[in-house]
Amino acid sequence: MQLLFFLSIQFLPFTTSEGFKISKSSKEHPSEQVLDNLANATHSVYRRSLHPSSCPSSCQLPSCSCGFSIPGGLLPAQTPQLVLLTFDDAVNVLNSDFYQRLSAGRTNPNGCGIAATFYISHEWTDYGHVQDLYSQGHEIASHTITHSHPAAYDQDRWAKEVVGQAELLVQLGNVNPKDIQGMRAPFLQTGGDLMFSVLSLFGFLYDSSLTSSKTSPSLWPYTLDHDPPHSCSIPPCPTGSHPGLWEIPMTLMDDGKGGHCPMLDGCQYDEDVESIQRMLTSNFLRHYTSNKAPFPMFYHAAWFRLRPHREEAFFKFLDSILELPDVYFVTSQQLLQWVRSPSPLSSPQPALACPARNIQPCGDRKGKCDYGGRTFYTCAEACPVEYPWL
Repeated sequence: MQLLFFLSIQFLPFTTSEGFKISKSSKEHPSEQVLDNLANATHSVYRRSLHPSSCPSSCQLPSCSCGFSIPGGLLPAQTPQLVLLTFDDAVNVLNSDFYQRLSAGRTNPNGCGIAATFYISHEWTDYGHVQDLYSQGHEIASHTITHSHPAAYDQDRWAKEVVGQAELLVQLGNVNPKDIQGMRAPFLQTGGDLMFSVLSLFGFLYDSSLTSSKTSPSLWPYTLDHDPPHSCSIPPCPTGSHPGLWEIPMTLMDDGKGGHCPMLDGCQYDEDVESIQRMLTSNFLRHYTSNKAPFPMFYHAAWFRLRPHREEAFFKFLDSILELPDVYFVTSQQLLQWVRSPSPLSSPQPALACPARNIQPCGDRKGKCDYGGRTFYTCAEACPVEYPWL
């Protein structure tokens, strides 16, 4: 089935926060710029055994990986410990100060600021803050428009949700369409092959929604050419082949109380700084002293809100591992760039260079788009005529 993009948004002038008018005629729809529409691609679906234990010899980097071992055959001592810090849902005034405190003064061994990936949904998002984060080198990715439970989504709905949100991030957050390459499903509920075929069709590089209980050792990112190398925790999971589409698995954390969670707000822990920091450190060491698979730090910013001891424990943990000479906080795209072209620590690391951004922060230049009860802010030159929704 051929998928074309649907979200046609007209723009009107708006009054900026400084009070002056900006006008612009309706801009050309940029869907062709957001993602390559692979409308002529073919997708073969076939049933395969789940949870493979070996990787076919035909699966070779940079386009294919099973995620079982360190890319390039490197030894752990030659491998940087990549830390993948991500946040889900809306970006707005409730969490923007936390994100600025997170980034302030923290750098990787190469002098670049630490970077995170933000999986952003539309409702309640301040696109001015999206532009601020993007301009600082963080990655912006799609988390769907409505963030509704996707159990009944068909292929068209997945396209509207995922690609539609990517377009809003371009139009309202001024994110370069080439830099939107990934997504995470709401509630970590993928649509199985329906969803993954949409991602392939529209040229996405990766998904990061599938949880993995493999922790001894943990998995590296893998492609969906073959069976996912872990069990399916939240069905439906992909059973067909999606060549070249990467999955960044959400490796479960061990809370030390018999529980496991892909995101920290799902774990059990004692509510004090020392206990939370100890749990984070224990999970980190499992990666750092094994195969150095990327260390997962997947969060909702709301977990930190009004809980200063959680933020204190989190920041203390970050600062402690940043003292190590081989620890790098990277975006999802940086991670995959390194995986596809791995290089030992003794060599140059182009994948870990500071992300290039050719856009200024939005700051206080943003204007308010008001739709009678639904509002958002943006540094785009005009507001959509109607509130963007499905």
